Amino acid sequence: MSLNKPTTEKQYDINMLFVLFLFGVVSCFYIYYAQQMGQYNGNFYIQQMIFYVLGFAVALTVVHFDFEYYLNLHWFLYGFGLFLLVLLDVISPHEEFAPRQNGANSWFQIPGIVSVQPSEIMRIFLVLTLSAIIYRHNSRYREDRTFQTDVLLLGKMAAVVVPVIGLLYRQPDMGSIMLIAAIVIALLIVSGMTYKILLPLIGGPLVALLTFVFFFFRFPDFVDKYLLSNLKSYQVDRINGWLNPFEYVDEGYQVLQAMTAIGSGQLYGNFNTNIYIPEAHTDFIFAVVSSMHGFLGGAFVITLYFILLYQILMTSMRCHNAFGKYLCAGLIGMFSFQIFQNIGMGLGLLPVTGFTLPLLSYGGSSLVATMFALGMVMSVKYHSKTYFFEAQKE
Repeated sequence: MSLNKPTTEKQYDINMLFVLFLFGVVSCFYIYYAQQMGQYNGNFYIQQMIFYVLGFAVALTVVHFDFEYYLNLHWFLYGFGLFLLVLLDVISPHEEFAPRQNGANSWFQIPGIVSVQPSEIMRIFLVLTLSAIIYRHNSRYREDRTFQTDVLLLGKMAAVVVPVIGLLYRQPDMGSIMLIAAIVIALLIVSGMTYKILLPLIGGPLVALLTFVFFFFRFPDFVDKYLLSNLKSYQVDRINGWLNPFEYVDEGYQVLQAMTAIGSGQLYGNFNTNIYIPEAHTDFIFAVVSSMHGFLGGAFVITLYFILLYQILMTSMRCHNAFGKYLCAGLIGMFSFQIFQNIGMGLGLLPVTGFTLPLLSYGGSSLVATMFALGMVMSVKYHSKTYFFEAQKE
């Protein structure tokens, strides 16, 4: 028997399915608690249960679809996602079909039936397309990779990303733009691109952000006159509410309420708190967790996320197909940033962006898109072949 012969046994990722089941239980429990706060009338936890059933059906269906087929389908999926964003932009003046929520036209509304956020699925399609571009580029220039070929790869990725960012900016949906940036950075890191390109791309924005924060506190008049004056009013409000919530109480109201709720939970939680948490079942669900079960509840949720990300990482490392590795890396970047940002804004460490907490916050579009993405990860493990004493296949 040849040592290079691949094994063909296929198994479901039971560990990940169990973690997703735990997320479903935790999500429905805390959404039920959130809707008891007096600000809501709907039975969101019932709807979340339905979304989870639909999400599991989507994930288990995607598992059986070989992830390598996306190398031939990714342009069709990218085009479909781009079409939805263009269509949303076209019908945005008609609020019965594209209602304006929190200052943005980001949703399709089918009256009386369902609402859909196309940016949620566009991000997944973008991960697929960028992963395929990197895979084919690296396969072509494997032997003669140079600085020029890396610049060419960067140009290919930019050509795909820029139209999406332009359409999202028109909504405007800065949160999705930030998530796309996280996806791109994660894929650039694993693409093998030279540090001469990576350092300016990653370090530049980070240095700019830290410089802005320094100037905000050290030279406030300069920032107001030359920087904030060029932004829209809602953007200025979010910056003031983030960096100085105790002075700009109205702008920082959401952050202050979330911080107060999290602090009230202390170590074991406080069931008797009457603190009002805005968007408790969506953007600030982590504040509900920490308020109800304190530090221990928050730590449990964060641990679940670490386990989930670890499982995706292990799937990537054990995959012998470079396209599968890129796919997992892009999703790790997206989920990691989304989790970090959502929890960070509840703690007052990061600006409020309207991110949901994956798998925990209420929302059909977000949950089904997330389960679709995790179904692709499980497909990488399900369809990957194991080779003995063989180098990684490209």
